[in-house]
Amino acid sequence: SALYSPARYCARVTNSDRPGCGLLSTHYTVVDTAAMDHASEQQMEIEALEAIFADELEEYQGISTGPDWPAVGKTYKLEITPREEGEEDDGDDPLEMELIFAHTAQYPEEAPCLRVLAVYGLSDSDVAACSAKLNQVVEENLGMAMVYTLVEAAKEWLRNRAEASAEVDPEEASKRAAAEEEAKRAAARAHGVTVTVERFMEWKAAFDAEMAAAKAKAEAGKDDDKNRRLSGKQWFMQDRAEASTEAGALSEDDEEDFELDEEEGEEL
Repeated sequence: SALYSPARYCARVTNSDRPGCGLLSTHYTVVDTAAMDHASEQQMEIEALEAIFADELEEYQGISTGPDWPAVGKTYKLEITPREEGEEDDGDDPLEMELIFAHTAQYPEEAPCLRVLAVYGLSDSDVAACSAKLNQVVEENLGMAMVYTLVEAAKEWLRNRAEASAEVDPEEASKRAAAEEEAKRAAARAHGVTVTVERFMEWKAAFDAEMAAAKAKAEAGKDDDKNRRLSGKQWFMQDRAEASTEAGALSEDDEEDFELDEEEGEEL
Protein backbone atom coordinates (compact mmCIF):
# COMPACT_ATOMS: atom_id res chain seq x y z
CA SER A 1 0.00 0.00 0.00
CA ALA A 2 0.99 3.64 -0.24
CA LEU A 3 1.53 3.67 3.54
CA TYR A 4 4.46 1.26 3.30
CA SER A 5 5.83 2.41 -0.06
CA PRO A 6 9.63 2.88 0.00
CA ALA A 7 9.05 6.39 -1.25
CA ARG A 8 6.94 7.28 1.78
CA TYR A 9 7.17 6.97 5.53
CA CYS A 10 4.63 7.24 8.41
CA ALA A 11 4.80 9.78 11.20
CA ARG A 12 3.03 8.62 14.42
CA VAL A 13 1.33 11.52 16.15
CA THR A 14 -0.33 11.05 19.61
CA ASN A 15 -2.77 13.55 21.06
CA SER A 16 -5.31 13.54 23.86
CA ASP A 17 -8.89 13.40 22.76
CA ARG A 18 -9.84 16.21 25.04
CA PRO A 19 -8.19 18.37 27.66
CA GLY A 20 -7.56 16.70 30.99
CA CYS A 21 -8.22 13.24 29.69
CA GLY A 22 -5.55 10.59 29.99
CA LEU A 23 -6.84 8.67 27.00
CA LEU A 24 -4.67 9.03 23.95
CA SER A 25 -5.57 8.74 20.29
CA THR A 26 -3.06 7.96 17.58
CA HIS A 27 -3.13 8.90 13.87
CA TYR A 28 -0.60 8.64 11.09
CA THR A 29 0.57 11.27 8.57
CA VAL A 30 1.91 10.07 5.22
CA VAL A 31 4.93 12.01 3.91
CA ASP A 32 6.23 11.66 0.30
CA THR A 33 9.96 11.19 0.77
CA ALA A 34 10.57 10.89 -2.98
CA ALA A 35 9.35 14.46 -3.53
CA MET A 36 11.52 15.60 -0.63
CA ASP A 37 14.51 13.81 -2.11
CA HIS A 38 13.98 15.44 -5.55
CA ALA A 39 13.66 18.92 -4.10
CA SER A 40 16.71 18.40 -1.90
CA GLU A 41 18.80 17.09 -4.75
CA GLN A 42 17.72 19.95 -7.01
CA GLN A 43 18.64 22.50 -4.35
CA MET A 44 22.07 20.95 -3.84
CA GLU A 45 22.70 21.01 -7.60
CA ILE A 46 21.82 24.69 -7.84
CA GLU A 47 24.17 25.49 -4.95
CA ALA A 48 26.96 23.55 -6.65
CA LEU A 49 26.37 25.35 -9.97
CA GLU A 50 26.39 28.73 -8.20
CA ALA A 51 29.77 27.86 -6.72
CA ILE A 52 31.21 26.70 -10.07
CA PHE A 53 29.70 29.41 -12.28
CA ALA A 54 29.59 32.25 -9.78
CA ASP A 55 29.83 35.02 -12.39
CA GLU A 56 27.92 33.30 -15.18
CA LEU A 57 24.83 31.65 -13.70
CA GLU A 58 21.87 34.02 -13.92
CA GLU A 59 18.17 33.77 -13.29
CA TYR A 60 16.23 33.92 -16.57
CA GLN A 61 12.84 35.59 -16.88
CA GLY A 62 12.23 35.11 -20.59
CA ILE A 63 10.18 31.88 -20.37
CA SER A 64 6.90 31.38 -18.54
CA THR A 65 6.01 28.09 -16.89
CA GLY A 66 3.49 26.12 -18.94
CA PRO A 67 2.92 22.85 -20.81
CA ASP A 68 6.00 23.49 -22.95
CA TRP A 69 8.09 24.48 -19.93
CA PRO A 70 6.92 22.48 -16.88
CA ALA A 71 9.47 24.00 -14.53
CA VAL A 72 9.40 24.00 -10.74
CA GLY A 73 11.32 26.81 -9.11
CA LYS A 74 13.48 29.25 -11.04
CA THR A 75 14.74 29.14 -14.61
CA TYR A 76 18.46 29.78 -15.11
CA LYS A 77 20.75 30.89 -17.92
CA LEU A 78 24.40 30.05 -18.60
CA GLU A 79 26.63 31.61 -21.26
CA ILE A 80 28.43 28.97 -23.34
CA THR A 81 31.57 29.78 -25.38
CA PRO A 82 34.36 27.65 -26.90
CA ARG A 83 36.87 28.93 -24.33
CA GLU A 84 38.76 26.36 -22.32
CA GLU A 85 38.51 26.41 -18.53
CA GLY A 86 40.73 29.18 -17.15
CA GLU A 87 41.11 30.86 -20.54
CA GLU A 88 40.60 34.63 -20.35
CA ASP A 89 37.72 36.29 -22.13
CA ASP A 90 39.23 38.51 -24.83
CA GLY A 91 35.81 39.49 -26.16
CA ASP A 92 36.49 37.85 -29.52
CA ASP A 93 34.68 34.52 -29.28
CA PRO A 94 33.70 33.38 -32.79
CA LEU A 95 30.66 31.50 -31.47
CA GLU A 96 28.44 31.96 -28.44
CA MET A 97 25.17 30.56 -27.15
CA GLU A 98 23.07 30.48 -23.99
CA LEU A 99 21.87 27.36 -22.21
CA ILE A 100 18.50 27.87 -20.53
CA PHE A 101 17.45 25.24 -18.00
CA ALA A 102 15.07 24.56 -15.12
CA HIS A 103 14.24 21.58 -12.91
CA THR A 104 11.03 19.64 -13.30
CA ALA A 105 9.07 18.02 -10.48
CA GLN A 106 10.65 14.57 -10.89
CA TYR A 107 14.14 15.69 -11.96
CA PRO A 108 16.63 13.96 -12.12
CA GLU A 109 14.41 10.94 -12.72
CA GLU A 110 13.05 12.85 -15.71
CA ALA A 111 14.60 15.32 -18.12
CA PRO A 112 15.03 18.95 -17.09
CA CYS A 113 13.55 21.81 -19.08
CA LEU A 114 16.26 22.68 -21.58
CA ARG A 115 16.68 25.17 -24.40
CA VAL A 116 19.59 26.45 -26.52
CA LEU A 117 19.63 30.08 -27.72
CA ALA A 118 22.07 31.37 -30.34
CA VAL A 119 23.91 34.55 -29.39
CA TYR A 120 26.56 34.90 -32.09
CA GLY A 121 27.76 32.94 -35.12
CA LEU A 122 25.20 30.12 -34.97
CA SER A 123 22.45 29.31 -37.44
CA ASP A 124 19.11 27.65 -36.73
CA SER A 125 20.53 24.34 -37.98
CA ASP A 126 23.43 24.71 -35.52
CA VAL A 127 21.00 25.25 -32.64
CA ALA A 128 19.01 22.17 -33.71
CA ALA A 129 22.17 20.05 -33.92
CA CYS A 130 23.38 21.15 -30.48
CA SER A 131 19.94 20.56 -28.96
CA ALA A 132 19.87 17.04 -30.37
CA LYS A 133 23.29 16.34 -28.84
CA LEU A 134 22.16 17.60 -25.42
CA ASN A 135 18.96 15.53 -25.55
CA GLN A 136 21.12 12.47 -26.10
CA VAL A 137 23.21 13.39 -23.04
CA VAL A 138 20.00 13.77 -21.00
CA GLU A 139 18.87 10.25 -21.90
CA GLU A 140 22.25 8.87 -20.89
CA ASN A 141 22.19 10.58 -17.48
CA LEU A 142 18.63 10.14 -16.24
CA GLY A 143 18.61 9.49 -12.50
CA MET A 144 21.65 11.69 -11.87
CA ALA A 145 22.13 15.44 -11.50
CA MET A 146 23.20 16.36 -15.02
CA VAL A 147 23.25 20.12 -15.60
CA TYR A 148 27.05 20.41 -15.26
CA THR A 149 27.42 17.46 -17.67
CA LEU A 150 25.12 19.25 -20.13
CA VAL A 151 27.18 22.43 -19.87
CA GLU A 152 30.39 20.53 -20.64
CA ALA A 153 28.71 18.74 -23.56
CA ALA A 154 27.54 22.08 -24.97
CA LYS A 155 31.07 23.52 -24.66
CA GLU A 156 32.57 20.52 -26.43
CA TRP A 157 30.03 20.77 -29.25
CA LEU A 158 30.77 24.50 -29.60
CA ARG A 159 34.55 23.90 -29.73
CA ASN A 160 34.11 21.35 -32.51
CA ARG A 161 31.87 23.78 -34.36
CA ALA A 162 34.44 26.57 -33.99
CA GLU A 163 37.22 24.34 -35.33
CA ALA A 164 35.08 23.45 -38.32
CA SER A 165 34.46 27.16 -38.96
CA ALA A 166 38.21 27.83 -38.88
CA GLU A 167 38.64 25.53 -41.90
CA VAL A 168 36.31 27.63 -44.04
CA ASP A 169 36.93 28.19 -47.76
CA PRO A 170 39.42 31.09 -48.34
CA GLU A 171 37.02 32.73 -50.77
CA GLU A 172 34.26 32.61 -48.17
CA ALA A 173 36.62 34.05 -45.57
CA SER A 174 37.52 36.86 -47.96
CA LYS A 175 33.86 37.68 -48.54
CA ARG A 176 33.20 37.67 -44.82
CA ALA A 177 36.17 39.96 -44.16
CA ALA A 178 35.00 42.35 -46.89
CA ALA A 179 31.51 42.39 -45.39
CA GLU A 180 32.89 43.11 -41.93
CA GLU A 181 35.09 45.91 -43.28
CA GLU A 182 32.13 47.45 -45.08
CA ALA A 183 30.08 47.24 -41.89
CA LYS A 184 32.85 49.09 -40.04
CA ARG A 185 32.94 51.80 -42.72
CA ALA A 186 29.16 52.14 -42.57
CA ALA A 187 29.30 52.50 -38.81
CA ALA A 188 32.04 55.12 -39.13
CA ARG A 189 29.96 57.05 -41.67
CA ALA A 190 26.94 56.88 -39.40
CA HIS A 191 28.78 58.13 -36.33
CA GLY A 192 31.32 60.37 -38.06
CA VAL A 193 35.03 60.70 -37.30
CA THR A 194 36.32 62.71 -34.36
CA VAL A 195 38.56 65.53 -35.62
CA THR A 196 41.74 65.95 -33.63
CA VAL A 197 44.71 68.27 -34.20
CA GLU A 198 46.82 65.35 -35.41
CA ARG A 199 44.15 64.18 -37.91
CA PHE A 200 43.64 67.74 -39.18
CA MET A 201 47.37 68.22 -39.75
CA GLU A 202 47.58 64.91 -41.61
CA TRP A 203 44.65 65.93 -43.79
CA LYS A 204 46.11 69.42 -44.43
CA ALA A 205 49.50 68.00 -45.44
CA ALA A 206 47.85 65.63 -47.90
CA PHE A 207 45.61 68.40 -49.23
CA ASP A 208 48.53 70.83 -49.69
CA ALA A 209 50.54 68.17 -51.53
CA GLU A 210 47.58 67.44 -53.80
CA MET A 211 47.08 71.14 -54.59
CA ALA A 212 50.81 71.64 -55.27
CA ALA A 213 50.82 68.74 -57.72
CA ALA A 214 47.76 70.11 -59.50
CA LYS A 215 49.35 73.57 -59.76
CA ALA A 216 52.61 72.14 -61.15
CA LYS A 217 50.67 70.20 -63.75
CA ALA A 218 48.75 73.32 -64.77
CA GLU A 219 51.98 75.36 -65.10
CA ALA A 220 53.55 72.66 -67.26
CA GLY A 221 50.50 72.78 -69.53
CA LYS A 222 50.84 76.56 -69.92
CA ASP A 223 54.49 76.20 -70.90
CA ASP A 224 53.60 73.66 -73.58
CA ASP A 225 50.95 75.99 -75.01
CA LYS A 226 53.43 78.88 -75.00
CA ASN A 227 56.03 76.81 -76.80
CA ARG A 228 53.52 75.77 -79.46
CA ARG A 229 52.16 79.31 -79.96
CA LEU A 230 53.63 81.28 -82.98
CA SER A 231 55.11 84.72 -82.55
CA GLY A 232 53.77 87.59 -84.67
CA LYS A 233 56.69 87.34 -87.06
CA GLN A 234 56.36 83.54 -87.35
CA TRP A 235 52.66 83.86 -88.06
CA PHE A 236 53.29 86.54 -90.74
CA MET A 237 55.96 84.47 -92.46
CA GLN A 238 53.82 81.37 -92.41
CA ASP A 239 50.85 83.24 -93.87
CA ARG A 240 53.05 84.78 -96.58
CA ALA A 241 54.49 81.40 -97.47
CA GLU A 242 51.02 79.96 -97.84
CA ALA A 243 49.96 82.88 -100.02
CA SER A 244 53.03 82.46 -102.25
CA THR A 245 52.29 78.75 -102.63
CA GLU A 246 48.76 79.48 -103.71
CA ALA A 247 50.02 82.19 -106.18
CA GLY A 248 52.58 79.79 -107.63
CA ALA A 249 49.95 77.13 -108.14
CA LEU A 250 47.72 79.63 -109.90
CA SER A 251 50.53 80.74 -112.29
CA GLU A 252 51.21 77.19 -113.35
CA ASP A 253 47.57 76.69 -114.23
CA ASP A 254 47.56 79.89 -116.22
CA GLU A 255 50.64 78.76 -118.14
CA GLU A 256 48.98 75.48 -119.03
CA ASP A 257 45.89 77.30 -120.28
CA PHE A 258 48.06 79.64 -122.36
CA GLU A 259 49.90 76.75 -123.98
CA LEU A 260 46.61 75.10 -124.90
CA ASP A 261 45.37 78.32 -126.49
CA GLU A 262 48.51 78.57 -128.60
CA GLU A 263 48.13 74.98 -129.85
CA GLU A 264 44.52 75.61 -130.85
CA GLY A 265 45.55 78.77 -132.74
CA GLU A 266 48.13 76.93 -134.80
CA GLU A 267 45.63 74.30 -135.81
CA LEU A 268 43.31 76.98 -137.10
